[in-house]
Amino acid sequence: MAPIPNSSYFPSLERCLNGDLLVVSWKTVYSAITSDIEIGTDHRAVIERFLSDPEVVQLLARPFDAYPPPSTQSKATFETKTSAINVTPSSSAKYDIKEIKEDSLWLSKVAKLDEVSALRLVTEECQFRTSAQLLAQFSEEELASIRDAAGNSQYSSSIPLSLLVQGLDPEAIQQQFARKDRRKQRILRTYFSERRYLLKTSERLLDAAFLHQAKEQNAADRGKGKGKAVELEPSWQANCGIAIASQQDMANPQSFILRCIHAIGATLKKLEERSGWSDLDGERGDIEIEWIRSQFTEATHAMELLWQFIVNAMGIPIGRAVLEWFRLQQSYGFFNSFESDEPSIQASFHQFRSIATIVSLGMLNLPTTLDRVAEPTSTEDVSSETSIDEAFLLNPRTVTEIQEIFLQAADTGFETVGPALLAWGLILRELNIRVERKKAANQIDAESYNPRSSSDSEIAMVPDPYEQTLEEIKGVLDEDPIDFLARRAVNSCRVFQTIATLSLQLGNTSTGLFSNSVSAKMRMYLLDLIKNSTIVGYIPEIIEATLATLTGNESYWDILDSKPIDVENDPVAMFLTDDVLVNGLLKNSQFRYPWEALPFLQMIRALASCSSCYDNENSNSALIFLESIPMFTYTMPADFDGYETVQEEENANNIRLTQPVMLFEPRLKGFRNFGGQNRLLAVARVDEDFCISAGTHGRIISESGPKVAFWYHQYHGLKYFGKLLETFLAASAEVDATTHQPVDRDSVSEIIGIIATLLLSISRSAHDNPNSIEDARKILEIASSGLNRNRDVISVIFDIFEEELQNLSACSGSDVPLQILVSCIHFIHATTPISPGRVWPLMSRTALLAVSRGKGKLPSIVESVELLSGRYEFLISCCRLYESLVEDFASNAIRRRSRAKSSARLNDGDEDVSTGIPDLVLAKILLSFTRYLVDVLESSPGWKYAEQGDRQRICEIISRTYNKVLEYAYGIETSIDTKEEEPPTKINRLLKSVESPKKKENLTKIMEPLMPSALLLVESFLSASSGTLRFQPLLRSYYDGLETPDMAILPNLLNLWTAQVNAVLSFSKTLLRVSAMLGRPPSQLENQLFKVSSLIARLYVVNDTYRTSVVKLFESLIVTASNNTSEPPSLLGHLGPQTAKNFLHVLSDLDKPLSRDENVRSIWDFLSKVVSSRQQWFANYLLTGKTPREALTAKTSGKELAALDKPLLTTALEALTGINELAKTEALPMLQFVTLAQNFWPWTVCNSPKYGDFIKAISNFVGHFKPIQQSTNLEVAIDACHQTRIAAYVAEILAMHLFHARQTGIPTSIPELLPNLSYFTRFAVGIPNYNNSLHALLKQNFETRYPGCTLRDLKRTTLEEHQYGKGYFYNLQLANKMLSMSEAWTGRSDNGLRAELANANVNLSLVDAHIALFHSWRYLSIELSGNAGNQDLQKLLTKVVADCLTANMRPQPPEEIFSRLLQTRVDFGIVLTQRLIQANSTVPEMQGLLGTAWDAIRALRGSFDRAVPDADILYYRSLLKLLFLTIRIHAEAKQQDMARNLRASKRIAQASSIGPVIMEIVNNVVAVGIREIASVIHESPADSSPEDFALITGILQSCLRIPGIELCQSQIVNVLTQAGVPRLVVTLFSWSDSLAIHGDPIYGELSMLFLLELSSMPLMAEQLAIDGVLGHLASANITSYLRSGKVGPFAESAGLQRCYSIWARGILPFLLNLLDAVQASIATEVSLFLAQFSNLVKQSEQSLDAPETNRIIPQGTVRYITLTICSETHSMALVTFILNGFREALKGTTDIPEVKWDASGVLENVEFWLSSRALLKDRLLPMGEREMEMRRKGGPAVSELEKKVLSELEGIKEVLNGGENGS
Repeated sequence: MAPIPNSSYFPSLERCLNGDLLVVSWKTVYSAITSDIEIGTDHRAVIERFLSDPEVVQLLARPFDAYPPPSTQSKATFETKTSAINVTPSSSAKYDIKEIKEDSLWLSKVAKLDEVSALRLVTEECQFRTSAQLLAQFSEEELASIRDAAGNSQYSSSIPLSLLVQGLDPEAIQQQFARKDRRKQRILRTYFSERRYLLKTSERLLDAAFLHQAKEQNAADRGKGKGKAVELEPSWQANCGIAIASQQDMANPQSFILRCIHAIGATLKKLEERSGWSDLDGERGDIEIEWIRSQFTEATHAMELLWQFIVNAMGIPIGRAVLEWFRLQQSYGFFNSFESDEPSIQASFHQFRSIATIVSLGMLNLPTTLDRVAEPTSTEDVSSETSIDEAFLLNPRTVTEIQEIFLQAADTGFETVGPALLAWGLILRELNIRVERKKAANQIDAESYNPRSSSDSEIAMVPDPYEQTLEEIKGVLDEDPIDFLARRAVNSCRVFQTIATLSLQLGNTSTGLFSNSVSAKMRMYLLDLIKNSTIVGYIPEIIEATLATLTGNESYWDILDSKPIDVENDPVAMFLTDDVLVNGLLKNSQFRYPWEALPFLQMIRALASCSSCYDNENSNSALIFLESIPMFTYTMPADFDGYETVQEEENANNIRLTQPVMLFEPRLKGFRNFGGQNRLLAVARVDEDFCISAGTHGRIISESGPKVAFWYHQYHGLKYFGKLLETFLAASAEVDATTHQPVDRDSVSEIIGIIATLLLSISRSAHDNPNSIEDARKILEIASSGLNRNRDVISVIFDIFEEELQNLSACSGSDVPLQILVSCIHFIHATTPISPGRVWPLMSRTALLAVSRGKGKLPSIVESVELLSGRYEFLISCCRLYESLVEDFASNAIRRRSRAKSSARLNDGDEDVSTGIPDLVLAKILLSFTRYLVDVLESSPGWKYAEQGDRQRICEIISRTYNKVLEYAYGIETSIDTKEEEPPTKINRLLKSVESPKKKENLTKIMEPLMPSALLLVESFLSASSGTLRFQPLLRSYYDGLETPDMAILPNLLNLWTAQVNAVLSFSKTLLRVSAMLGRPPSQLENQLFKVSSLIARLYVVNDTYRTSVVKLFESLIVTASNNTSEPPSLLGHLGPQTAKNFLHVLSDLDKPLSRDENVRSIWDFLSKVVSSRQQWFANYLLTGKTPREALTAKTSGKELAALDKPLLTTALEALTGINELAKTEALPMLQFVTLAQNFWPWTVCNSPKYGDFIKAISNFVGHFKPIQQSTNLEVAIDACHQTRIAAYVAEILAMHLFHARQTGIPTSIPELLPNLSYFTRFAVGIPNYNNSLHALLKQNFETRYPGCTLRDLKRTTLEEHQYGKGYFYNLQLANKMLSMSEAWTGRSDNGLRAELANANVNLSLVDAHIALFHSWRYLSIELSGNAGNQDLQKLLTKVVADCLTANMRPQPPEEIFSRLLQTRVDFGIVLTQRLIQANSTVPEMQGLLGTAWDAIRALRGSFDRAVPDADILYYRSLLKLLFLTIRIHAEAKQQDMARNLRASKRIAQASSIGPVIMEIVNNVVAVGIREIASVIHESPADSSPEDFALITGILQSCLRIPGIELCQSQIVNVLTQAGVPRLVVTLFSWSDSLAIHGDPIYGELSMLFLLELSSMPLMAEQLAIDGVLGHLASANITSYLRSGKVGPFAESAGLQRCYSIWARGILPFLLNLLDAVQASIATEVSLFLAQFSNLVKQSEQSLDAPETNRIIPQGTVRYITLTICSETHSMALVTFILNGFREALKGTTDIPEVKWDASGVLENVEFWLSSRALLKDRLLPMGEREMEMRRKGGPAVSELEKKVLSELEGIKEVLNGGENGS
């Protein structure tokens, strides 16, 4: 059998079962096309490729044929797909292929679907089995932990009952899950889900396609005549939908419509027959309920598909389709009821019935059908012979049959048939009108007929083709059937109530059944039905239905949250542009205002919500009907006689005013009785809008009871509304004159709601209306124009708000009206972004919060009213207001501060964003809200709710806002005290370095007013003492996540549900990150989160939107826990073994098949934190794939879910082995994971089977990197950042690889690695490409444009991880929110400060990546230098050192970090040079390092005339160290080379190029350096550095040891002498006792050692002798200590020990150099000099006394020998030997005093020690670290120290023996 080809829909079975590929479920596809999560281009291609697969396109185009019945062909394909050639049998396979085949055949049989589809479903169940197991029942251990976190209170209503029951043992859960019947149930559930989501996916994609086509058509229509080319780019969803639609015959959609109807009928038939299968125990259980619910859902989705084609493809309804649909309805009782006691089934049926009602209406397509009826139709068009595949109106028999169905429907009186019944009645009415019109026309023609004028004998008057059909229809009933149908629809079926009920389910609310676009279209059809029903008159039922259709039950907050829809699909826009609706309903209600106030106000409020009506191109809006209201209708007072009748002959009750009528009157009644001139003056002062002048005509419209009249008085509605609101105030001086009362409460609520909705809608139109803010302010101005002085509409509404608060806070009860308060909150919310300077001061004085005094009214109203009613509209509105205030503050923080400090010239536009109050008061407002809502969040889970969604809504708003508060307060600026002052990685290296240090500015943080609220949240949730009550609302939300409904109906409810859970997860994560950033001690929150981790882990597989939130929460949890010094809790332990295994299994899928960038990156980041945060067992599990228990027992079965099929480490290594094929953004997080894993778990990583290939792959990958090119394109620059960071990770991995290989002794091939290091050697040590001009100009421009603000205000903190790119260092997203209204920020063509800030972020990304590259290369180079035997490697490392120095010589940016990089580079060079010297490298390139090092010093020092700046001292010192090493390279030539070239020294010196360099070094480093150091020492000995003096001495010493340098000796002596160096050093020696540091005269020894080096030059020694150096030394104060007799290597004080070191290491060798240079001339002086130190001379001869030979030493005292003692004795022996020689030679000529030193005794002792090696080893005492190191080195028998001592003793013996022989 040949292998079958793969497809995206059902790939290779073997690869699916191996886990290489995942079957893409339709639920996943639906999630991808509807999710707000952005899918990256690379990963979106996965879904697009799947959706473009021909097989998939066919399935989506014909979703009802996706699961055909089994056939011979399907069985053959099944056998082929499961055959051995396509699925290799294996005993260790994860799944049993035999079991899979059995399950597939079983499903095929019971579900009657083909075997291949069944196989795919079973495979899908296998692949997602881990997810199902993760969602299995909690174990008792897990439940106990959760209950403990919740407080273990069985009376707490916030803990779900399911968490209080007894849990099972994990093994029992496993056994239950593995049962065969459970597996079959899971397979069936998968089958149900796939069928549902296939239909819904098809519907969503088609909807996207149809919407795009409609937009294109509308854009083309608008562009006609304007010369505009219309071309809209379709979304990827629309492209897929277009491909599906192309498979249909869109010109003739009847076939698909019929297919939908037949599928619905088949589903209903199945429901009648029931499922046909049973559980294993023979009883129907949950699976049956799920099946029924799924069938109704399938039918609902099928009707959604049907609706798409009815609305978008079908014109005139086709006869067959109409008949099929209504026959189906007739056969199933018009879908009126379904018997079931199960609530979930009833809910599904209710949804099914609702859409069936609307589809029935759509099937008649009332607008198109009525238009067609109205058209003149020829007789030939309408015939009983016309095919039913034509328009149903063309076949009278079809019309008759439909009439019969509707007559039966009318008899039932079912509400479900009401809309269609009314629509059919309207169609018949139109047909009847047409027939009657034709009859009348024929009658006229017949009457005018003249036989003599025609040649025909008679003219046949052709009747209307529908006349006979109507007669047949009328003949069925005794009454008019049209009237009958209409009455039955209105009275029995309550059609208008049904329309209202349906419309309330079709808005953008949590109860909305469908998506916003579909729901809006459905409401348009319902509105069209209402439009054609206005013939019944202006009745309350129509008004109620119209309002419901316009609003869709959307509240103010629903409007705020909804996405704008196109004006063509907006029912409100349709109403405003339809003359019939406007004239019949809106103008009718306007005509009755204010007599009947509420209908007009409610309709205006509904119409005000249309944001698309306020753009520049649209003139239709609710404002038009308020700008000029033409009539004023009211009830006239009984005694009013100020009018007269006119035009009495018309008998129309026409009247005319004889005196003016005031619309408002004084509250004091007496004023109305004022007469005469005073009253006339009062009228003259009244606004003409508020006075109906005498002579105005009108009409009495009601004479029953009080007369009702309207006057033709034109006035502005908003102006009148404002005045009405003023009358509601208790302090108002006026009332409504038409009622003599203040305005009623309902009108107040509606008017405030109208103004709020207008402001909101105009603000939402900002995208299409650049003048939206001005338009909104104009609304406020007009509404204020009629008010008394010192008042505007804002102050009036706030006063109403205050009065209501005071009045209602004293009331209690569930029926207390709060609607005015709610409307006021809406108004405040809508006004905040428009006029914050008015809102904030009023908020500071409101009693809602009582910021300044007393107790706020908000808690008392919620407790006394809303808690009793269970409805929380007021509380929810206050929560939204709080969020709005936080957003307003954050959005305008920079502009407010800069406006306060800038001139008007710099301000953008006229917009005022100031708050008008001090920041302290603003902070109190926010704090008051925050404090109360913390209590609300804590207690709300236990409240009573009339609508359960309110609990979730409250929790979601509060959590979301709290998260914003924390992010704004702690997410920017650098003044937060972090736990580590300067973390070594990532962005924090730059936080304090981008700006050079300056004097402190007295500036507060721009987010300072949020800090009290943020601190309250931190203390409330992060304190160690916070109880379980604080945690319970969070726990309740986590549990809500577990209960998230799995459905595609009610999308808004699902969005609310997931939004709440995600908000709480994000808030929890941010709390933990704040805790870690502030370095707080462990809190109860961490402990509780660990306890409920098994619950949180389950959320990962519950809903696609939870994935990132769950992973980031876990990441923050382990990071926060690891920051504490104590051992952190184990996440693996708290998850439990089974949950941990399952969770890691699903994580290991890496968000496949969608693989969204953010999700995948968050998973790898989490795994990186696990391996680096002391989560040992968890880290071991994900690296090895085994739990701790399995690792110990090493027993695991391949089929169990015990161990990971593939450890995540292996996954990463395999993926990175093909790193060439990965996107850089995909490779980066994996490289970070491997790097951290290798650092913390090197044995595990390096022993991985894939490790070797991985190392080769990444080294080869970096080896082919191309140089980074400078580019102004940001995307190219960001790509360069990623490439550089990848190189850094690779270098770090290679460094750890070499380190581990060295530790384990594994050989590594350095030569193979070297060719791939060229990228590092070329670029790693260079100066990062910091754009200094960009940052300087940005800083200057920003601070000039926004005075009082700095770029520091936008710096990110460590609260959030930042990715390289436009938002890396400065928070561009927040900055854009703050400054989006500023033209300086946006620029005219996106070239403003925003673009500059993005460029700066990208540049800093590149800088950070380059710094990381340098550090990683440093680690790698140092590791390479540990085995530097290879000459190519030596050359490479030498080049690195030279490059480091060269980079340091180049101009450096001024920021602090680059100064640190200078230091790091030179330290790096020092290490490498030391390693090269230790390796005895002889590569010629090393010789050139001296010149480069000297150039680097000259670049720093310049002319050496000025002292080294304090900031550069450390760097200069390091350069000198490197200089010392580079000189040593020349000085430490091999001995054989020196011997060979001894006679040619002159030639060597002349040929050498370093002679001039050495002279410069002696002149500028040694001479100048000694002078500078001496100056510093004398000024402040304690602050001086002896190390510097020793370093200069070492440099001089190395210079003097360079072969051939002796020929330059005279020049060196001249330079040093002219600089006065010998004199300075001698002076320093003489002052060394007074310059002692803590009693240690260290400068005495250092100056003596320097003199020793000087004396090594014979010319200098002679000069010193001539200058009387011994006399100067002998007269120094410090020599008095040497003469004291207390000096020795074991003296009591450090000072005396130092004096001994001066003697032994300095003076004695110095004397030898003098004797060697000056010879006998100075012998007498030397002898006399030694005589002054008789104690030391005597001590030296006794220092090597053999044990028990020195009687002075007390018995039993142990005498030790040191290397210094041996050196001293050796020097003393040489001095005495030389002096003795001179004495003998000059005997009789010059008297040289004898030095009393017992040479023979010393010789005897030396011989003793040489013969007693064991005793010598025992008595040998190392002094200092250097000698300790010498003792450790060498072989096991003789150490380096011992060899050195023996060499000294042998030297002494040789000298003393020679002395005896030659004396």
